[in-house]
Amino acid sequence: MRTFWLTLFALGAAAVLVLGWQGGEPFTAAAFVVFFASRVWRSVIKRPLVPRMDDDPVRRAHQFLVVSAAGWLASGTLAGVAALAGEGQEWMYVAPFFLIMGALPLVLLFHRGAAWHR
Repeated sequence: MRTFWLTLFALGAAAVLVLGWQGGEPFTAAAFVVFFASRVWRSVIKRPLVPRMDDDPVRRAHQFLVVSAAGWLASGTLAGVAALAGEGQEWMYVAPFFLIMGALPLVLLFHRGAAWHR
C-alpha cells in the first residue's frame, strides 16, 4: 500500500514541477516538492519499506536528522531564490524560517552526536 502512495506522490511532484515551470514559478514549485519529498523520505526512514535484520536505531535517527535538515535547508534556499526571482514576496519571510529550521537538526546532530555513542 505504501508503494502505491509513494508512486502517487512521485506523479504529483512531477505535475507540480511541470505546472510550476509553465506558470512561471519554477522555484516555488521546486521548494514545495523538495520540502514534501524530504517528509516522504523521513517517513521511509522512520518505517522502512523492507525492515533490515541488522537495524541500527541510532543510525536511522542520524539519517532522520540529516534528511530533516537537508529538506529544510534545500527548500529554504529555493524559497529565497524564488523571492529574489520575483515569484512572491512572501518567500522572503518564509526562507529565513526554513533555513533556521534546517540548522536546528544539524546543531542537535553535531552537539549531541558524540553523546549518543557513549
